[in-house]
Amino acid sequence: MAAMLLVGLSGCGGDSDSPDTKAAAARAQMAWDSAQQQFKQVEDIERRLVRRCLTKKGFKIFPEEAPVGDESKGRQPISPDPADAARVGYGLDPRQLPEPPQPDEKSAYARTPDSYKSSLTTAKYGPEEERVTFNAPDGAKVAIPRAGCLGEVRSGLFGDLNEYLRLSFTSANLVRQGTTREVESDPKVLAAMDSWKACVEKAGYTGVTRFADMKDKARQLYKGIDRADNKALDAAVAAEIKIATAETTCTRSVGLDEAVAVARAEGSVETLAKYEADVVAWNAMVREALKKGQEMLKA
Repeated sequence: MAAMLLVGLSGCGGDSDSPDTKAAAARAQMAWDSAQQQFKQVEDIERRLVRRCLTKKGFKIFPEEAPVGDESKGRQPISPDPADAARVGYGLDPRQLPEPPQPDEKSAYARTPDSYKSSLTTAKYGPEEERVTFNAPDGAKVAIPRAGCLGEVRSGLFGDLNEYLRLSFTSANLVRQGTTREVESDPKVLAAMDSWKACVEKAGYTGVTRFADMKDKARQLYKGIDRADNKALDAAVAAEIKIATAETTCTRSVGLDEAVAVARAEGSVETLAKYEADVVAWNAMVREALKKGQEMLKA
């Protein structure tokens, strides 16, 4: 479970100008930055140790691993750049996107019998009933393997899997959720959002209540169109550009980007300060796991 703290997502709430709050947030930010950097190394070690474990259990053929995503791009603006909107809209034209990957039916793993795939899955993740669970504040239940090679390796790396799940989930999700709630309740953002909705409705787009609605409208333009139907796709692109241009024009005309940017900066201080102890503890756990993992690879 990768930690993906989206620092600076929130709106103001509480006493974010307090020196104590700012100091706590700064400590949490430093701890998270350190954990983020080292956790990538731990994940790589974890994958190698799990593969070693499975190999020892007699498995020799494995599915191709998905590439690790790039999390370095940071938070993107609410709306597309005006020049990009006028040129390509949101960039949804399927002709400009890579061909969707097709399953390799000829790979060695694909040719293995279902019994082999099932055995490999069980060996890696353990039986379904052996899980470590965490109940999130919103009522959601998160679970990870306690057994199997993955559970065994994580136990060796992190020790207490219950604490591992709690701290990793807090750093990856609760901070993000907290900051998102803050930004959504910020008075200046709410006022700008009301003006934004009125603006896009005046431009001819009704039923819009959130940022994603405009892009969703653009996606619907391509529904059912064959990738080779250039005439239909050209028409869809033209309509998409109109939607994206209307959105970005409204966003800038009502100052929504600026309102959200201020809310993000102020609110992240509150949220980071709130979760300081857990983020610092997560950093310490990741740092220790990296040391253990390096030793485990040598064994």
